[in-house]
Amino acid sequence: MLHFELIKSYEHVSHFNALTRRIWGTNADDDIPVHVLVTIAKNGGGVLVARADDGPPELGGMVGMALWWLGIQQLPGESAPRLKACSHMAGVLQAWQRQGVGRQLKLQQREIILEQGVTEWVTWTYDPLYRTNGVFNLHRLGAICNTYARNVYGELDDELNRGTPSDRCQVDWWLRSERVERATENQLPNGQRDWQESQVLPSTRNAAGFLCPGAAGCALEAPTIAVPIPEDIAAVRRSDPALGHEWRMYMREVMETAFAAGYLMVDCVKLQKSTWHYILTISQQS
Repeated sequence: MLHFELIKSYEHVSHFNALTRRIWGTNADDDIPVHVLVTIAKNGGGVLVARADDGPPELGGMVGMALWWLGIQQLPGESAPRLKACSHMAGVLQAWQRQGVGRQLKLQQREIILEQGVTEWVTWTYDPLYRTNGVFNLHRLGAICNTYARNVYGELDDELNRGTPSDRCQVDWWLRSERVERATENQLPNGQRDWQESQVLPSTRNAAGFLCPGAAGCALEAPTIAVPIPEDIAAVRRSDPALGHEWRMYMREVMETAFAAGYLMVDCVKLQKSTWHYILTISQQS
């Protein structure tokens, strides 16, 4: 059984940092200082953990976590910044993944933020080349995205990000939107749309079976476009670093071009029974 807890004191922070090291393969140099975590927890942010009855004793039973704080951002066309929650980290130990722990953490986070009554907007960044994160953020949680940023964190040295520019998408999670309300009820944020009429950008497969991007400069001509993504970018980077870099540059060009043209990223699905795609549309709003 899972138990969710907001950490408020320093006694539990060592377990929290040990958990994050195990999830992301980092070392103690990347630990968040105790005084920072406690300050976040006591000043409107959240240090949320999921404990399992059979979780690792050396981690105090912790198997998942989410960390966020309040911030501001000005939206295009608005005259002043809005208050938002900046969700900086969320992760689950590998042995507890694909069991719904991550989704339960995010839904707990949603409830906590709504109970505060100060904002209904949450943002976070993720590497768009990680297909499972795209599916989770867009298809399961109902987030949307129209922001792509280059090399946000500089050169990272953890096992998942080492050796590649830290480009990121920022997703917007509008907690009271119809999309998110559907997602919280285990419904698809976009209903039963299958996106088969989208303009599908080309891709190929190499001799090793890895998906390869097509030309990034093709015209975006349809109201809805489907952008290919690799099935497993971590495997690509291990076996063919040059192809991993090619995917980074492809995604950078396509997303920057599409967002500048007014497209909104709303889903991550498998099309044509074989390849995964991001769905970007001009017509759909949050």
